[in-house]
Amino acid sequence: MEGEVGKTRLAEYKAIRKKVDAKAERLTRKELNMPKGEWWFGSCHTFWKHKKNILREEYHMIWRSPQDLNPETCFD
Repeated sequence: MEGEVGKTRLAEYKAIRKKVDAKAERLTRKELNMPKGEWWFGSCHTFWKHKKNILREEYHMIWRSPQDLNPETCFD
């Protein structure tokens, strides 16, 4: 059906998400000097910043973080 994301596209998007999340996590850990396996209070904001930049620069996609979508909500 036209306008729907088919199974092939869905698999492609899942692969992109996995790759982007891994890169965003690496960049976040480097920026915050975080050991692997640990997450700190507020680190989600740095992760979202990197994820947004990667998706925009490498995939020309506009992504909005949970903070962008819910500005009245406190995260972490």
